[in-house]
Amino acid sequence: MSDSSQLLRFDHVDVTSGGKSRLQNITFEINKGEQWALLGLNGSGKTTLLQVIAGYVWPTSGTVTSWKGQYGRIDLPALRREIGWVSDTLDDRYRTRAGDSALEVVLSGLYASIGLYETTTDVDREKAASWMSFFGIHELQNRSFASLSQGEKRRTMLARAWMAEPKLLLLDEPCTGLDVKGREEFLSSVESLMSLDDAPALMYVTHHIEEIPASVGSIVLLKDAGIIQKGDKKTVLNDDNVKETFEVNGRVHWEEERPWLLVQNQSSLRQKNQ
Repeated sequence: MSDSSQLLRFDHVDVTSGGKSRLQNITFEINKGEQWALLGLNGSGKTTLLQVIAGYVWPTSGTVTSWKGQYGRIDLPALRREIGWVSDTLDDRYRTRAGDSALEVVLSGLYASIGLYETTTDVDREKAASWMSFFGIHELQNRSFASLSQGEKRRTMLARAWMAEPKLLLLDEPCTGLDVKGREEFLSSVESLMSLDDAPALMYVTHHIEEIPASVGSIVLLKDAGIIQKGDKKTVLNDDNVKETFEVNGRVHWEEERPWLLVQNQSSLRQKNQ
């Protein structure tokens, strides 16, 4: 990658599977220190895009280039160790490991493994405990992961993702299943992480614009596997773009750098589309 500030670049990326287009002509880049949100309805291609970033799904055409080089020419497992990932799906993979403590889950982030199979040192455990304190979950260290609330699990997974101090953090629908309190505690933890001098670049994926952390500065809007708009959040998240992306009559209201969607009467939109 010629520009040292770039972490990731998509050049005209298509993904087709089973005769269906999952991504179409995706072109954008993420630079060091940038925080992005990726928004769209279910099925718009958001998770597929993350899977391409992590090397679990391969483009049908186009190229993807990371800080380690062009995909197809690099060691993908090594790349994945420098990418943090938090998602409801990742939580599910721990449901078969009822005996794992929250501390063990956090420690597993050092190895990007599901479960802890390596011998850890006192330094490792002190680091894990320190990050758990940073995210407000220090008292949960010896609790089984299975016994935690959804909000506690998600902050534990955030600490796990940060253990290896990745260059890029992917948050895939991280507030799924959280109540308002759990959501705001999680977003506060994200903001704390983003305030660090060595904070990673961020890609926050959601279909609820009110979840977007205030630190996010750039937006990608996806619909039907393609990008509608991308760029500065206050430019991209206007009423017309939100209406096109989410197919609702709505108005975007900004409060302390966070957007909120005020949905209006849907009957007129349905009549217009008939």
